Amino acid sequence: MDHLAAIRAFQRIVETRSFTKAAAHLGTPRSTLSKALRDLEEHLGTKLLQRTTRSVALTMEGAEYYRRVNRLVSRLDETEAALRDMGAAAKGRLRIDVHSSLANFVLIPALSEFKARYPGIQLALGINDRPVNLIEEGVDCVIRAGELADSSLIAKTIYKDRLVTCASPDYLARAGIPTSPADLEEHHQLVGYFSAATGEVWPLRFRARSEESRISRFDIAANDSAGLVGMLVAGLGVGQTHASVVAQFLTSGALVPVLEEQTSATIPISLIFPPTKRLNARVRVFVDWIVERLSQG
Repeated sequence: MDHLAAIRAFQRIVETRSFTKAAAHLGTPRSTLSKALRDLEEHLGTKLLQRTTRSVALTMEGAEYYRRVNRLVSRLDETEAALRDMGAAAKGRLRIDVHSSLANFVLIPALSEFKARYPGIQLALGINDRPVNLIEEGVDCVIRAGELADSSLIAKTIYKDRLVTCASPDYLARAGIPTSPADLEEHHQLVGYFSAATGEVWPLRFRARSEESRISRFDIAANDSAGLVGMLVAGLGVGQTHASVVAQFLTSGALVPVLEEQTSATIPISLIFPPTKRLNARVRVFVDWIVERLSQG
């Protein structure tokens, strides 16, 4: 038995939740994958997976084994990657998945700069707010806002963004400037955001004298973060978004911040990747470039 190959086969089966998808990802016949798993289970003397015609589920022993081998394989991959990357230029295909507003208002306007700096990188940019399966979709890493929900993934915070409450000058001329969160909730049109995956509405968040308040109602909402910004610029109401993605609109005056003293929440922006995925030179230079761009304001 090729022990390392069997472990990698087990990892892919767990991550894709399918023998067929795992075999396709590894470029291996399904029968070979099944035999590798049987050999691994015989070697360990325990069942790692419960298999039915429709699903694959970890046993208790399989879950513990998956947790432990992920750490070991990740370290091995990082060591090999460091040796391969030493003295090598960043080049090759890079697939990054980025939430819509960051892509449209921060990254895309500056991508010519990135391409000029790293011409050898072929960048495939996935733009959406929906959750993605990094293994199935061949994504090197995802950049997302907020806390990490999937504990099987690894998140590294690359910077802290802040929320800004804002509206267009036209809207504020019509409706007036809100004086407090209570005034906002009672007398203003609210633009909201809801999750494309769950439908959950993200509340507007405020803090005054160490007490947090939230407003969950909305008059119009989008499940796309760039769409939310578009609604605010179009004068449809007051809403909250990330300061980094509306910096240009605040500078130009297309959006005006309101309730600034009560809007103090910060949101982690994280690089998310599976423990089996190595951070190669292409990912590192892309993330360094993003942080550099955001630090410039």
